[in-house]
Amino acid sequence: MAGSADLHEPGFALHVEDLTVRYGSSIALWDIDLDVPPGRLVAIVGPNGSGKSTLLKSVMGLLRPVAGHIRIFGEPISRARSRVAYVHQRAEVDWDFPATVLEVVTMGLYRRIGWLRPVRKAHRQAALEALAEVGMEAFATRQIGQLSGGQQQRVFIARALIQQADLVLLDEPLAGVDAVSEDIILSLLRSLRDRGKSVVVVHHDLSTVRRRFDWMVLLNRRLIAQGEMRDVYTPANLKAAYGGQMAVFDAADADDPARSGRVGGQV
Repeated sequence: MAGSADLHEPGFALHVEDLTVRYGSSIALWDIDLDVPPGRLVAIVGPNGSGKSTLLKSVMGLLRPVAGHIRIFGEPISRARSRVAYVHQRAEVDWDFPATVLEVVTMGLYRRIGWLRPVRKAHRQAALEALAEVGMEAFATRQIGQLSGGQQQRVFIARALIQQADLVLLDEPLAGVDAVSEDIILSLLRSLRDRGKSVVVVHHDLSTVRRRFDWMVLLNRRLIAQGEMRDVYTPANLKAAYGGQMAVFDAADADDPARSGRVGGQV
């Protein structure tokens, strides 16, 4: 498999083996083998309907595969849940649910403190510190539904931060956000990587993926390639994933970041 890393070595943050997922009679993912090293900023890329979100939901145990298994730091999700944080797509959130920004962030602590136990001053302080990391502490008392899309996304990332997870999964965190939020989110993701965390992001924009991420997983229901960005982001791999959706480009474009905008775009 072009651009693939050696599979099944010990020490990976995320290990997926022989994973197949169906929605009814439709195959969403087929026989996926995947390993994510620690301390990487990973983009999951592929055309619409390629199984990107399905992969994250399978990792989190939200979908039951028909075959295969998943390990997080060598453990099943049932044992490793405290080491994983998941930021889902904004479209999946009920924005009419009455909750303040501070309450949303403290929800990230419930697994640690228990659902029925009171939120104490120390917990609220930790939530405020997480909000400060994303530049949202001034909005702590606002209703989450009153915020802009970019602000809402930053709040959910703050909820992930407070969990102090070693593996962070984000489903299109940059979709539909303003420029300020985008810069803050990208800076946070790089900071998490630099602290040794593994950050896995579903990303849709081929024109920006190379300069934002250092590891790439290319999907189209099957795994096309995985590995270092320079090895995976190639004309052959992109054509295998996108087929007729790809713009025509030559090998020089794949080697020159300044010209990478010619390689596809938002898909």
